[in-house]
Amino acid sequence: MRITEGQAAARVRAALGREPQDALESAVVLEAWGGLVPRVAMPLARGTAGTQVRRARAAAGGPVKRPREVTPSDPRELLGLVAALLATTAWVAPLAAEFGTAVTEGAWKLALPFSFALQWLVRRRWLTDADGLGRLRAERGLLTAVGALSALVPVGVLLAPERSLAAALLVTWVGSLVVVVRGWGVQYALALVLAVAAVHAGLPVRADVLAVVLLTQAAVGAALLTTPRSVRPPTPWGRALPAAAVGGATALLVVLDPSVGWTSTSTFPVVALVPSLLGSIWANRHLDRVWTVLLDVLASTRLREHARSRAAGVFGGIVAGAFARLLLLTTASSLVLGAVLHAGGAAPAALTALLLGLGCFGVVGFLAGVLEAYSRLGAAAAVVAAALAAEVLAGAGALGDALPPLAAAAVAATATAVPAVVRLVRQPARTLATML
Repeated sequence: MRITEGQAAARVRAALGREPQDALESAVVLEAWGGLVPRVAMPLARGTAGTQVRRARAAAGGPVKRPREVTPSDPRELLGLVAALLATTAWVAPLAAEFGTAVTEGAWKLALPFSFALQWLVRRRWLTDADGLGRLRAERGLLTAVGALSALVPVGVLLAPERSLAAALLVTWVGSLVVVVRGWGVQYALALVLAVAAVHAGLPVRADVLAVVLLTQAAVGAALLTTPRSVRPPTPWGRALPAAAVGGATALLVVLDPSVGWTSTSTFPVVALVPSLLGSIWANRHLDRVWTVLLDVLASTRLREHARSRAAGVFGGIVAGAFARLLLLTTASSLVLGAVLHAGGAAPAALTALLLGLGCFGVVGFLAGVLEAYSRLGAAAAVVAAALAAEVLAGAGALGDALPPLAAAAVAATATAVPAVVRLVRQPARTLATML
């Protein structure tokens, strides 16, 4: 096939919907969608990528960064997310005593899926590489509108806290993601620890909720204002909104599970989410090896046909290693947390069911997240849909009493995800080339 350098560059941009990051990515696209063999694709890719890299450097004023999914996987930043969960958990008993169980339960059930949806949206739309916060700051109109709405939350907490609790949780959980990505997770965690201590010291819960909301809003504002704007375009809304839908639907697994008790101070599910959070973050950190180990394998073999099986093996090993880490850390931390909650008076049977269920929830979220991150939105949606269907059937007793609802959801999600993950692993070069 005869193709000019300009035609090659246009073909790469059309396939990716953006500029390629390097010659390797251009070569993969030219092979996968242009029908070129490696010996033809590589020289064209070097020429087109060289021009595009120079343009990107001129626009950004610095070297082009390798794409990387931004996840708060640094152990220091992990403290920020865990502290946000624990701080809001400290409100449960005082809020339930002041406003009633129904109000407190309704706020958490409403806030959890919306928080997951917004976190997945923010990640996919902006936080896809090291320039993520810079891209978010460049959205002036959107930030103005969101800031205006967010400013109403403290007012609502002052005037009608029982009606504003869901919004306060939303601000805290979503805002903590921005603060953690900025690199301020440790400082944010320490501040939230003080907020938890204040509640136990007798500070009215309304004042504590207000203080945490204002702290989070101030931290998010400072994180954005101290980040330079980026000229790189964000992920298209058509790609980000479906990701948000998958994230929100994943959280529905917890909300719809009738076995999860929402108002027990000793087995409150937000606390029990910590083990699956820890496991997911360790797994995501291991998945970052895709951008080092796998890229090195692909580059060293020059994408020859016989090397694709080797690359697929490496990619499969990384995914399997991440899944193993998820299970290992979730199980270990669940055992530790279970011992602590049992010492606090939690019923052993209810505690075991809760930790098992939320550990299974972490499995579903991880599988859906892997497929979504590598642009397999249809497969991710199928995984979540299968999990929800299995949970509903198990809750209605259609599957018998062998499996709790969330365990049934994890089994169904795993069975649905395996074929999609296998297809993903078999095409490692194409997977990297199409990841936004």
